[in-house]
Amino acid sequence: MIKVALPGDDRFVKAASVPDPYGAIHTARWDLYGEQDGPPRFWRTPDAGGLLSLAGDTLVASGRFLEADELAAFCAICGAQKLRGPAKTLEAAAKQLGWPVQSRQILHAAGDLQSCAMPPGFCEPSPREVYPLLQEVFGLTEEDFAPWYCEVSHKLRHRQGFLLGVRAEGKIAATAGIYHQNKKAALIGSVATDPAFRRKGYAAALVFSLAERAWQEGRVPFVICQNPQALRVYEQVGFTPWEEEWLCCRNREEESVCSPGKNRILSE
Repeated sequence: MIKVALPGDDRFVKAASVPDPYGAIHTARWDLYGEQDGPPRFWRTPDAGGLLSLAGDTLVASGRFLEADELAAFCAICGAQKLRGPAKTLEAAAKQLGWPVQSRQILHAAGDLQSCAMPPGFCEPSPREVYPLLQEVFGLTEEDFAPWYCEVSHKLRHRQGFLLGVRAEGKIAATAGIYHQNKKAALIGSVATDPAFRRKGYAAALVFSLAERAWQEGRVPFVICQNPQALRVYEQVGFTPWEEEWLCCRNREEESVCSPGKNRILSE
């Protein structure tokens, strides 16, 4: 049975303290919204260890759900337009919903990292500095900026995230960050390089630095791979396959919204 997790309920946080990227996402969302009054955003299944968190119109599910129809029905109840999580968690519910599915590869760095030299211009930029690059690479809009900035700046101020970049020719030429983390896992995302500065090793250097930082803090680093070019970068650093992620959209007309980088407020 799916039960709401209310402010002050530390059982959700304890259940999310696992070394996987979804535990990191649930924890990061709880840090932002878990103690606020308002519409429910967090749920759990005490009998099976399933966790659910809602941000915008995207419901993230992880763990186990004993009944596929329960998870499928819950998507309708909470008004979710997109459902995201491990393929093994979503498989039965996705079939019942009949929503289009996009598959993505999750990788982790479980062994030794391959060291990458830090390029000139290596820096810790402000969120405002990196946003123009994210607009260019991922298609974010001016309307996306305010919620993105509020969330990212909050995480940076409270040391719940970390942002790196490479500055070249007076602008941020490449960026990557840790936007979701718990005590055991860190999800590296928004890895972006200006097309004019590609093939210089910037992305690999940034991912390596963030992964090394995660390991030093006792967290397993994860990335979500969306294209062959990114896969080569992650493999160069030492990431290996961990699991398959599914992203399901309610309507086929929304498949473009589910496309990598399209209208994503926070980065996978």
